Amino acid sequence: MLHGRRGICTAGGGLGCSLDPERIVITGGCMDSVALCLRAVTQPGDVVALESPTHFSFLEVLQSLQLKALEIPTHPRHGLSVDALQLALDTQPVKALLLVPTLSNPLGSCMPQAERKRLVQLAAQHGLPVIEDAIYADLAEGDAMRRTLKSYDSSGQVMLCHSFSKTLAPGLRLGWLEAGRWTAQVRHIKEMQAGGQSAVLELALADLITQAGHHAAMRQLRAAIAVRVDQARQVIAQCFPAGTRVSDPPGGLLLWLELPQGVGAVPLHEACLAEQILIPPGRLFGAAGRFPQGVRIGLGGDWTAQHLDALRRVGEIARHLLRGAVTV
Repeated sequence: MLHGRRGICTAGGGLGCSLDPERIVITGGCMDSVALCLRAVTQPGDVVALESPTHFSFLEVLQSLQLKALEIPTHPRHGLSVDALQLALDTQPVKALLLVPTLSNPLGSCMPQAERKRLVQLAAQHGLPVIEDAIYADLAEGDAMRRTLKSYDSSGQVMLCHSFSKTLAPGLRLGWLEAGRWTAQVRHIKEMQAGGQSAVLELALADLITQAGHHAAMRQLRAAIAVRVDQARQVIAQCFPAGTRVSDPPGGLLLWLELPQGVGAVPLHEACLAEQILIPPGRLFGAAGRFPQGVRIGLGGDWTAQHLDALRRVGEIARHLLRGAVTV
């Protein structure tokens, strides 16, 4: 449906990209897009570089495709280290890079634009396919932060994946990608898969995101999320053990906590789970079980006063675990 893809390209202007509707591939969501890109540029046994910590769904996709993960150090504010990536490319047989440069999951980091440009240049020098997941880009507070790696790409090295599930509807199983040099390969793989996307849903989405009030609605959504993040950070400062560190992302729905020594993320996760409170521990976000003190706090969905109460309870449990560790 060309009309639907034109609507997506119009929305893509907010990502700093000039997109061709003929090159857009409609998918079943952002993770479907990522998997398609990986299948197009890798073979089983290949090494894929990605952020560390990274979203555990990425690790699951790599495992399902029999790919090896090479974790690249990632700063909580500035994102993936381009210097560390350079070293990896010089010493390891890296076949692709998978990353979320804007509001990464779980850190909420945003790469500076100068580093994004540098990364794209490095990828072009090495002929490296870069799979960019921009699913959270629309939630970034500043226009400059929403500019994608793809906007700097003149050689087709960047494969841009996106979805509206984080802004329009969580259950919306509709995504899209622009695969650069690998458009034909991705399209072929997509055509070989059974099933397809709803043309009616695609047209409805295109109509929604091109309406005059869409940008205003996104501003309102970002403002509401900012209030939610501030509330959660205040609760963490008040209720969690002294020494707990928490991220301060420029937008988005995620907070990353570093617990003080004496409070392990896994024991805290298990204690909270017993009270039906879910907080993913840091070990889920790395291939080697790293980040023993790390915890991700998700602020999505229908965030209510009950969620803030649950977060306070997590802090109480963490303080109790710390007291127990001290008295041993």
